[in-house]
Amino acid sequence: MIARDDSGLRLEEDDIDDILYSVRTDDKEELDSFLKSLADKYSIAEKDVLQSSVAEHSGNTAVHFAAANGLSALLTHILQILNLHTDSDYINQRNKAGNTALHWSSLNGHLETTKTLVEAGADLWARNFAGNLAVFEAERAGKDDVVAYLLKVGGTEKETEGQSNGAEASEEVAGEDVQMDDPVEAASEDMAATNLNG
Repeated sequence: MIARDDSGLRLEEDDIDDILYSVRTDDKEELDSFLKSLADKYSIAEKDVLQSSVAEHSGNTAVHFAAANGLSALLTHILQILNLHTDSDYINQRNKAGNTALHWSSLNGHLETTKTLVEAGADLWARNFAGNLAVFEAERAGKDDVVAYLLKVGGTEKETEGQSNGAEASEEVAGEDVQMDDPVEAASEDMAATNLNG
């Protein structure tokens, strides 16, 4: 199966799986090799290959997987390849459950990756499809250091303001069992998930 992003780039699903698997397993050398090979094949920049690598079934990106597994060094490397500006929407790309990489990093209590994402321009006030902010996901998971950091950099004024909006979102999903997606979900159905941080 071939995947296409907004720029029209087509990647084979196997290529996407290889890229995302190399991220999930924290294999920087393999990731770089795949990116170079595909960039040469399509005569485009590695950044474009990376941005086109989105898991078809989940909508997860390399940034999601690096953040979910607390892979700070690899996340920094990926962000350098992407060369994002702080006003870029890519850092806030949502998967099919509406979660950004910041939601995943926060939920799993990865303070360093959370800081890296915030410094790269992640939106602290982005809500997933359940209506939850990243700080709420961290609080619900008992990740107090991440909660303290997000409150420090984001303040509480907008959080209080957002509570009225959150109530509306909660009403919209009332009666539905909306769960946070698995932070180490496989890039394809037959690929086993790997949580490298125990």
